[in-house]
Order: sequence, then structure tokens, then C-alpha cells
Amino acid sequence: MAVLEFEKTRWFRITAVATAVVLAAIATALVIDNQRRQAALTHLRVAGGGFLFYYRLGEVRAGITVILQKPTPSQSRLVARFENPAGGAPVEVETRLRHGEQRYGLETPPLTGVVKGRPYAVELRLYDYGGREPMEVQHTTITSELDQDVSPTGPLTVGPGYHRPVQGPPEGLSGDAPR
Repeated sequence: MAVLEFEKTRWFRITAVATAVVLAAIATALVIDNQRRQAALTHLRVAGGGFLFYYRLGEVRAGITVILQKPTPSQSRLVARFENPAGGAPVEVETRLRHGEQRYGLETPPLTGVVKGRPYAVELRLYDYGGREPMEVQHTTITSELDQDVSPTGPLTVGPGYHRPVQGPPEGLSGDAPR
């Protein structure tokens, strides 16, 4: 009877050790595969971008959405350089990376001269905190589906109550009114 109990515990120990070895091999394979995938990833991935037509304001802006794929130091800088549709120097927009955020949207100030169907270049640069050389540089393009002339030339409404824009000076404020 004592021999039978010893045989049971011996097989249990062999099974436990074999299971532990198999689990350790699986864990090691997963870690190695994850490291290989992380090394192949870039820091940034462009999730989308295009032109934003704010018809109530009569403005057209360019924007791009970027997703961080790898751990990046907090307070790193993300700089986007948009080709200026009006010509001249590119429009540069910058944001700081914050801990825990993975999605960032960058939007230009109002633009002029946007042409339908023409691709405009966008350059993304990721700088480490205090760094002068970029950690990563990516290039992409954005294209408008509308010409700028479909957008109004000025705001359609003014004020918090969406009042109509005033067409000239209000009554009583012109220089030729009697006093």
C-alpha cells in the first residue's frame, strides 16, 4: 500500500514538472513574439486626415489623427507640417504627448486656396523630450473632396445666439448721423 502511494505522488510530481516546463516554454515564446512585433512597429500610425469645412464660420482647416503604437516618453513633441494650399511656407502644428493618451488630433488654423482632388503633403515628426533630432519621421498626403469656393466667404452667424452678421455699421454709429 505504501508503494502505491509513492507511485501516485511520483507520477504527480512528474506531471507537475512537465506542465511547468510546457507553460514556461509558452510564456517565453509569447514574450519573444511580442518583442519582435514591438520592434517592427513604428511609434506613429496615421488613423485619418483630411480637410474640415466649418461652414458656419466660413473656414477650411486641415487635420490629421495620429495613434501611438509604442510606448513613448511623456512630454515628447509631435509636430505636423501641412503643405500650405495658398503657397509659401508649410503650416506647422505641434502638441505635447501626455501620459496615458494614445490618440492625438492636429488641426491647422484656417487655410485658403484648397483645390478639390489635389493631394497635399503632410510630414509628421516625433521628438523626444528636449530632443533636437526627430525619433521618427513619416510622410502622408491628404486630399479635399471639395473646392474652397463652396465654403462661405465669412461667418454665417455671429454671436452666441447665432445672430445674422451685420451688413455695415449699426444704426446711429455712422459719421453722418445727426447728434
